[in-house]
Amino acid sequence: MSSTIDPRRQRELVRLLEKMGLEQTKLEQVNSRKFDWLLIDRALVHPSFSTAYNNDQLEFVGDSVLRLSVSLFLQERYGDRAVGDLAALRSHLVSDKTLAEIASIYDLQKYVVVSNAARNDSQASRSLLADALEALMAALYINTQDLAFIRKWLDPHMQSFAETLLAIPALGNYKVALQELTQGRWKRLPEYRNLPSEGSNLFSVEVWFDDRCWGRGQGKSIKAAQQEAAAIALQEMTAT
Repeated sequence: MSSTIDPRRQRELVRLLEKMGLEQTKLEQVNSRKFDWLLIDRALVHPSFSTAYNNDQLEFVGDSVLRLSVSLFLQERYGDRAVGDLAALRSHLVSDKTLAEIASIYDLQKYVVVSNAARNDSQASRSLLADALEALMAALYINTQDLAFIRKWLDPHMQSFAETLLAIPALGNYKVALQELTQGRWKRLPEYRNLPSEGSNLFSVEVWFDDRCWGRGQGKSIKAAQQEAAAIALQEMTAT
């Protein structure tokens, strides 16, 4: 692998970071070390494209960078709430669903280098975007050693998602909220049905009530898939 980045690719990455409110000159003046644009590039290379040069390890580090950034945000903004509430909020804010939504805001999919097979796998696209965003956080932190360059653009999104979650019964625990709704109105519980795996690493679940499927969710775990299905069902039921 070359030790230098193609100038055209670097210009693309500069434009991406500018969308996130990060200026090239400020990034490159953060510390005495030269800003490593190859690290930013690597953060956006999916393992399906290269087994030797990809974002696997950066995504691993980025998971911790994300959780610390979100934990600090919650402690600063919602420090008067119980730790249990903060943990519930954090679990939603660091989910693939939330991260993929943020990634889409910045058109991250345009910058991710991925194999054609993986790009056409619609079921895995959310996980791909979430992993790339986490890897990008790691690359930014390793380069700057400063969470400010993550929190500058991440905090506003966290604020928006947190406010939405706090407005939902049971603090964003959609399964509990849906159960409270169906029990309160009809004295019955919804039913969750696991769907067969379709070759991806994601679980799929449907939620049924009164012989009708009200929502279908996907996630890296059955629990996560159930939460997404419940969120969709809750929105549908409360709208009727």
